[in-house]
Amino acid sequence: MKNITIAIAALIIGSFVFSSCKKYEDGPALSIHTKKGRVAGDWEVEKYMEDGVDKTSDYRSIIASEDLKNSKDGTYTISETATSLFGGGTTSDAGTWEFINSKDDMRTLSNQSGAVADTAQIIRLTNKEMWTKSVSGSPVIETHYKAK
Repeated sequence: MKNITIAIAALIIGSFVFSSCKKYEDGPALSIHTKKGRVAGDWEVEKYMEDGVDKTSDYRSIIASEDLKNSKDGTYTISETATSLFGGGTTSDAGTWEFINSKDDMRTLSNQSGAVADTAQIIRLTNKEMWTKSVSGSPVIETHYKAK
């Protein structure tokens, strides 16, 4: 009887522990990968929203493709190729990224002279998805990235 009581207590305590592990608004509840390990990788935009309205098709009418590479060492590179309607050229940038606010947000800073840091709230972070939301300015931009 004592073993059953201990097992039930362990289940109850375990459910509280695991329910509190969910860091980001849209999950996941638990991951074997570190947050830095989940941010690191090659990403492309899957969905682009402004003020809660899906604007992915508008985004894709301007940007044909992008490649965001985040490294575990806190650096990033990004290249974007415009659609033929906008000349089809490719632009690129590089800089640094870091977690801030207890890893709730991510700040990026371009290496370009005079660049201002951008901050985005992380709302979902798995090894295959990274969703961010701008935390300042208007409109509020929410970007859903998927792993390449």
